[in-house]
Order: sequence, then C-alpha cells, then structure tokens
Amino acid sequence: MKINYYLNFKEENRISMNQYANRLIKSFMDENDLNINSFIPKLNFISKILGEKNGLRYARYLSYPLQVKKNNHYDVAHICDHQYGHLVNHIKNKVKIITVHDLIPLVFEKENNKNPFLLKYSLKRLNYFDKVISISENTKRDIIKFTNCPADKIKVIYQSVENFFNTNQIDIKETCKKYKIPYEKKKILISGNIFYKNNKISYKVIEELIKKDENIILLHLGGVKNQSYSNKLIENKHYFILNNLDYKEIPNIYKISDVFFFPSIYEGYGLPLIEAMKCGLPVICSNNSSIPEIINDAGLSSQCDDINFFVQNIYKILTNKLKKKEYVEKSINRSHYFNLEKHNQEILNVYDAALNKKRL
Repeated sequence: MKINYYLNFKEENRISMNQYANRLIKSFMDENDLNINSFIPKLNFISKILGEKNGLRYARYLSYPLQVKKNNHYDVAHICDHQYGHLVNHIKNKVKIITVHDLIPLVFEKENNKNPFLLKYSLKRLNYFDKVISISENTKRDIIKFTNCPADKIKVIYQSVENFFNTNQIDIKETCKKYKIPYEKKKILISGNIFYKNNKISYKVIEELIKKDENIILLHLGGVKNQSYSNKLIENKHYFILNNLDYKEIPNIYKISDVFFFPSIYEGYGLPLIEAMKCGLPVICSNNSSIPEIINDAGLSSQCDDINFFVQNIYKILTNKLKKKEYVEKSINRSHYFNLEKHNQEILNVYDAALNKKRL
C-alpha cells in the first residue's frame, strides 16, 4: 500500500497537528508492506510578499491546491489537518482520508463574534472524502452538527502518545534543578494558553490554594497570552512558565508535578490528559465536551468555572497521600485504554476498507 500524508506549512506552526502527522509517519515507516511518503507544502514568493497573515491564507487556499496537483499517485491520501479539506478535489489518489481534530472556531463563533468562513469552506468538502476520521465522539457530534458530512462516513479513532510518556522513575530533585523549579514545593501543572484552556480559572484556583498553603506553586506548559493575570503570581514566585521544551522533555514535567489541572472550557480531544495519565499523574478537570469520554472515572471533574470544587479537591490530592495514591492508580489504569499500536491498526483498517470498497 502506498500512502501519502499531506501536512501543514511549517510556517503555520500548528504543533499538535504536526505531532499527529509525524506520529503516523514514524509508526508506519518501518512496515515492509507500506510505502510511506509525506508532502509538506512550501511558501512561494507571492506568499512571502503578502505578509504573514494574508500570505498564509494565499498559501493555504490557492498555492497548496496547485502544489498537490503535481504530486504523484498513491493508493491512499491522508490529510492530517481538517483545515485542508478543500484539497480533496485536487488530489489524484485512489482513496482520500481526512482527520478532523476539533471544530472549536465554529462552536464559539457567536461568543468570539468571528465568522470562520475559510474553515467552513474547507469543511464543506468533507463529504467528498472516502472516510473522515474523528478523534472523539464529541468531535463526531460537532461534525454532524456543523457540516454536511453524513454520520456513516465518520470513524472515531482515539489517539495515544509516544511510549516516552510512561511511569518510569526519574530523579525528581535533579529534574527540578534543571528547570529551576523549587523541589520542596507542592506543584500543580496546567497546559496551554488558548482562550478555551481557561487559564483565568487556573489563576483564581491557585490564588485560593495559596491562602491555604504558601508552599503551593503553579507550573505552566506553554506561554502566557495575558500576563496581567499572572504577574502577581510570578512576582511572588508561585508561578513558573515552561516554554520551548523539546517534546521528549514534557514527561519530566508531568513526573515532577503532584496534580494535573485541566479546567478547559471545551476540547475536541484533550491529549494532555492522556499524557498526564500515562505518567501516573492525578487529574482534576472540567466535565464538558470530549473530556468525560477521555477521563471516564479516572479523574475528579466538575463544571469549568467551579472554583470551590477545584480548590477543595486539588487540596485533598496535595495533602492526603492515600487520596493521591488512589488517583495515581486510576490515571495509570485508564491510560492503558489509549494504546498507540491499537490506534495505528485502526488507521490501517480504515485505509484497507476504503481501498477494498473502491475495488468492488
């Protein structure tokens, strides 16, 4: 089977999409019966003179379709980012697959007062694909709600993460020293900085927890977009931002933390939840969108703005060793459900089924 993966422009820096594509490519590269290729589009001189925003729009909707027309024939074309659904009519491969990760711009269109018309343009082409892979049941519901894609064309396949997310022991003291994090402090970890990650609630929760115990600090994987909420925490050395880490370093941050706090307003999936559980970290999170289907009963959850619940239960995990041990075990047990080999086999099954249907 010859498979071609269509990736994003590097300049877009869509990290999670790139990780998804690279995970597939790396997993299948050594399979003897698979011929793997990846196509990364390039910005041309017109894109560069138009400036960053307009240049990328031109590249995505006008330049990329022209580039794929010249591409070789393969058995399977897999577009790894739903924002490129408009490529479907320009690809010559036998079978065309696309993965849809989330439709958050459509879910929050009214709240953000922003019409994502170009995304809608791409999503209108979903029904032309042989199969649409959704990363969660929640995203599948959104696809059915916001697009013309029929339900029987959508296959839900849960992602997993690399095997370096694990419960192998590390030297916590040395790791804290490496990242300049106080070893003796109780550590709450949050992730991401997009509006739906709900960092404002995280800051309010940590402020309440500090009133209970000055020995508590907040670790943040990802940059801060609105620093006015975090300056006080930074000044008082209760807040540590961890930027520009190599992906293989991320498990170390989970392993030095005491609890993973994920009060997201909405998720298409919530991959950090799986990363945390794979590393044996207790999880406290919101209970909306895809989060319940990922966490199941492994974490403590409530509404995304339930500050009292979050404060009380994070404090329990931080101060009660038996409670922490209980949720460490729950995290580890739940993490076994998300298996990279199982995920890869389900992807291959989609390819095979679509090719066999073409042959009939």
